[in-house]
Amino acid sequence: MGKTTFTLNQDCFTSEVTEAFLVDFEKACEQMELQSFTELFVKYDLEFIADYKEVFDLIADVMTSWKSPGEETKLLEVSQHDSKCLFCNIGKAVKIYSWTSIHQNAKPPMNRVVYKNKVGFFFGYEQNQLREFGVCNGYIK
Repeated sequence: MGKTTFTLNQDCFTSEVTEAFLVDFEKACEQMELQSFTELFVKYDLEFIADYKEVFDLIADVMTSWKSPGEETKLLEVSQHDSKCLFCNIGKAVKIYSWTSIHQNAKPPMNRVVYKNKVGFFFGYEQNQLREFGVCNGYIK
């Protein structure tokens, strides 16, 4: 399983900024909306990171692919758990987010089908400071 990552400049995220980023990150994951992640990336000024676009594009794809235009996709539940992948766990904190949704305006019986999606994010820390952040390709369809 591969992963897409970018390394943060040592002066970018203090422990306090790391803590604030993680709180805002959790809030974005509760919504699973592209706009929330866009605001997160802008707020923490992550554009200077070399792989910023690649990581953001992966997140954008994940956050838009679960919706069905015109069928009023509704988010039912979001849950978070740690990864069971040993490869990704080596030296990284890995969080997996699962969410369920339904396409309310789909034609019957498809309007009763519950869909489940997953995405994995990993975080590399040094002295409580975020140094790496990425999307685990093992959880991308």
